[in-house]
Amino acid sequence: MDDDKNFDYKLDFDEEISVQNKWPKSAKILLGIFICLTILIIGGALAVFFIFDKKLREKSNNQQSQSLNPTPTPTLNFDNYEFFGTIESNLTYDVNGKIENSFKKDGDNYHDEIGNLNNGKNYDKNDRNIYDLYIPQFALERKKETNGIILWIHGGAWIKGDKEANDKYCKLFSTQGYITATVGYTLLIDEYKEFNIYRILDEITACIKAIKLKLKEKGFDENKLLLSIGGFSAGGHLSLLYSYLIKKFDIIPLKFIINFVGPIGMSKKEYFLGLTSLNNSLSNIEELSTIEEAYKNGTLKPIPNDEFRLSFMNRFMGNKSTTKELESILLPNKTINASDERYKELIKFSKYANILEIEDINKFPTICFYGGIDEVVGVSAFAYLKQKMLKDKRPYTFFYSRYEGHKLSQPKSKDVLPNTWERNSIIMQYLKKYFGY
Repeated sequence: MDDDKNFDYKLDFDEEISVQNKWPKSAKILLGIFICLTILIIGGALAVFFIFDKKLREKSNNQQSQSLNPTPTPTLNFDNYEFFGTIESNLTYDVNGKIENSFKKDGDNYHDEIGNLNNGKNYDKNDRNIYDLYIPQFALERKKETNGIILWIHGGAWIKGDKEANDKYCKLFSTQGYITATVGYTLLIDEYKEFNIYRILDEITACIKAIKLKLKEKGFDENKLLLSIGGFSAGGHLSLLYSYLIKKFDIIPLKFIINFVGPIGMSKKEYFLGLTSLNNSLSNIEELSTIEEAYKNGTLKPIPNDEFRLSFMNRFMGNKSTTKELESILLPNKTINASDERYKELIKFSKYANILEIEDINKFPTICFYGGIDEVVGVSAFAYLKQKMLKDKRPYTFFYSRYEGHKLSQPKSKDVLPNTWERNSIIMQYLKKYFGY
């Protein structure tokens, strides 16, 4: 009897436990989902761990390999750029056989002294009024979109050089998708007595008109073209001068200027002070913003003599004076007689070729590159120009390469290679910012 009671009690207990342990179906489903998710998470974490571990091992192996065989420093070799697109050479940019003189009376850029130098006539074209045009495949495939153009102006002290000197820049920036061109212009040599430096500015304008017409013929939207102008040495000066003296930019909107080692004028020898050495205390040459600071922190010397400067002031004016007449301006010690009337006439005109003396009404963003051991265009050009742009509130980027000369390619230091890449990087930043792509 007692045993049966115990048995019944045990059955009742087991039945109660069984009822308590019986889960609803929904609870079992949720439990299954939870278990599956847990397995997936753990599996994913393990996979990520193994992949990350593999990459760490590969990176370690690569670093060990590079320590044994260091990666060579990259070098710029313009000959190796593979250009896809079209190149048209020796295109003419005259208009009906003439180059319009926009500095004549009632012209777009009229200044009394400039306009009357050649009696206000238009210019006959010559064999240097040609340009080369590089149109990359990228631009050809987006003719109806915005397309930026870089027009390069060659150097050569305004008396020599040719458009082919800029081929490397045309090829380089065309490979980045931008249309490029390089222009020839009239040289200020003795054969061209009536030609002054402002004819060159008019030739640049004529070239821009021709480029726009050529691109329109090829199906480009003429209303979506943008322009940058750049140049080296005398070409840098012409680029700057164009941005200061030209008053209308309605052919193709001009967005910014690129100036490589351009002089700022010829009227003062202080514009050609060479920085021959630096005090060790001057740690940051890029902060050199005034010529006074240059005198305090370095050893300066005038680069061209007065006779040299007079000859170029005369060229700017159109070679109006003979060699003997120029010599008469010089004193026995070969310095200039400032009271000479002919010299006063040269000075009166030269201010229109001196960047520092021209009012900046356009304020185009400008990139300027200069070298610290430049024996052609001295450190003073950098200092004076930077000072003017600060005063005029013109947007600018100055890049001063302490160990490079006038060509920016003859280094006295291994630092030149990074400088070359940084210069191109600065230009690319401007292209993307002001062209929009």
